Amino acid sequence: MKTLIISLGISLMILTLAGFDKFNSEAESRTFNFKYIDANQIKTIITNTGFSDRTPGSGTAAFEWPKNSGKTAIYYTGLWISGKTGDSIRGSIAMYNEEFRPGYFDYTLQKPMGENDPAYRLYKVSPDHPNGFDDFDPWSDWPVDQGATWVDNNGNGVYEPPTDAPVMKGDQNFFCSFTDGYRDSVLNNRSAPPLKAEIKMYAWARTQQACADAVNYEWKIINKNVSVWNEFSAAIWSDLDIGTSNNDRGGTDSSKNLVYCYNGNDNDPIYGQAPPAVGILIKDATGHSLHKSDFANIFKCGSGGCPTDSLQTFRVMQGLNNDGSRIINPVTGNFTNYRYSGDPVSGAGWNDSTSGDKYVILGSKFGNVNPFDTIDFKTITYIKRGSNNLTSITELKNCADQVIPVRNINSQTPVEFTLYQNYPNPFNPGTIISYELRISSNVKLRVYDILGNEVTTLINEKQSAGSYSVKFNGSGIASGVYFYRLETNDIVQTKRMALVK
Repeated sequence: MKTLIISLGISLMILTLAGFDKFNSEAESRTFNFKYIDANQIKTIITNTGFSDRTPGSGTAAFEWPKNSGKTAIYYTGLWISGKTGDSIRGSIAMYNEEFRPGYFDYTLQKPMGENDPAYRLYKVSPDHPNGFDDFDPWSDWPVDQGATWVDNNGNGVYEPPTDAPVMKGDQNFFCSFTDGYRDSVLNNRSAPPLKAEIKMYAWARTQQACADAVNYEWKIINKNVSVWNEFSAAIWSDLDIGTSNNDRGGTDSSKNLVYCYNGNDNDPIYGQAPPAVGILIKDATGHSLHKSDFANIFKCGSGGCPTDSLQTFRVMQGLNNDGSRIINPVTGNFTNYRYSGDPVSGAGWNDSTSGDKYVILGSKFGNVNPFDTIDFKTITYIKRGSNNLTSITELKNCADQVIPVRNINSQTPVEFTLYQNYPNPFNPGTIISYELRISSNVKLRVYDILGNEVTTLINEKQSAGSYSVKFNGSGIASGVYFYRLETNDIVQTKRMALVK
């Protein structure tokens, strides 16, 4: 299924691509490498060139669930970025072939570097193996000079493991640095000249994951171009094949920033009865003041909806149809930002009625990004099985909030107190409020209406240093402007948010 979600904050699309070649081999540099992530019941492949979930070389699906079962639910996942410099459309995509290479982009020279440097590989560490083990790297190899984050436990500003340690949010943690600056090919004429981006990818998974098996991805996308990126967007594109690929359907849930894929019937040739549902959700899209509001879009490529050139790809990553027109919900007759946003379980609303091979894109639009600005784009891929193909959707949606960790593990110590802008914003009815504590502190997090009346207290307790995320549900209050206020022993910070029903 092809889904694209990008936004004036986020857009989501599901596409059905006919006759698409899944077996193009990726161009691999001398420093290309991959490793397995299998902390929970998901076992899949992560690479250092912007894609995952497919076995390099053989072109076979790699997202195995349950692990060691031989059954797979995703064929391929890749990063997409898009924008303009002036009126020139630029972008890079990973879609069976990758327009990313290991390394970085040198701003002064305006050229990519490091493709053939063996240091620009994929790193994997564990809190249980400071000296390395099997395919785990020793902590001493953690590439802090490439931008890999670490904890300065002795406070001297020098990375000295094992006293200091890599940031480790999971039981398995990965890092790599790559760039779109090497343009030796343009994939199927769908993309354009490179944006000159430098990307730091951090991925992680926990053995004990709440509610559903999940893999977390965090992308720091840095503008190393001398020009502003206009109308920039970032997205995750994925070919979701639950067992066999010809019987899948897709849907979206705007309240959860979720795109998902499920079987059109209750008996998959690979998974058998009660096949699972797979979802991708956006955990966070921050780091830039012009991040817009979210929306989702789904379309079928067989009816002309699949982007075939750079202009159409850019429009798709704005949450539009290929011709630039808005999407219309045929049930309501209204413009919509979410295609197939109905409820397949009850049959209400606009639902995907055609089973087939599905592709999804989930993303965010950030506006104009200045040189050296950094975009933080975080997604989670997860899977859940119910008692039948439709209750698998219900279980997947029920787990959406729980797979977003309430806090990072203690090895990630923020350098300052920070209250982030809620996401999404505007929201309806739920939003995530995130903050970081440099040291242990008494914490109060409260929500107020525009008159200063307290609506609710979300947190009132002592918390250890770390990163926290809290869900606020506004289903019981009226549309309008609200304020959330973080109080600790040292600071008081307030931010504004809007509930739009």
